[in-house]
Amino acid sequence: MSRDDTRADGTTSAEIQVELFGPMPGGQVQLSALWSYDPRDPFAVHVDFRLPFDGATRWTFARDLLAAGLDVPSGDGDVALAPELGHRRVLLMLCGSGGAAVLRCEQASLHGFLNSTFAEVPGGAERCAEELDRWLKTVQPA
Repeated sequence: MSRDDTRADGTTSAEIQVELFGPMPGGQVQLSALWSYDPRDPFAVHVDFRLPFDGATRWTFARDLLAAGLDVPSGDGDVALAPELGHRRVLLMLCGSGGAAVLRCEQASLHGFLNSTFAEVPGGAERCAEELDRWLKTVQPA
């Protein structure tokens, strides 16, 4: 289940439910996650996982990694994705300084969100030179 939103400035967000697997009773917990994309940072997708007791935890993913992980196992190290058999759901395996997590979401919801990001900035058309130039002007002496 997801709710999508694209604003006039091209930023896109979607509320996508995920399941967190773990050692808790019942083995899994439903979480709400806010997936967001800003064309000014065209290679990244930010996800705020809303945890039941700790507030939100933000992860940043490469947009191309998420897109690839819809169809074939992708990534290594701290982030890996793999479609489940039948491609109805996608598994996300995350490792961070605080531990590891396995999450699952509906493939169609993630696919819909990613399609909206590629509608704003097509693959291969990502540009960040203007933002980089602006940032360099703020850190370089005049």
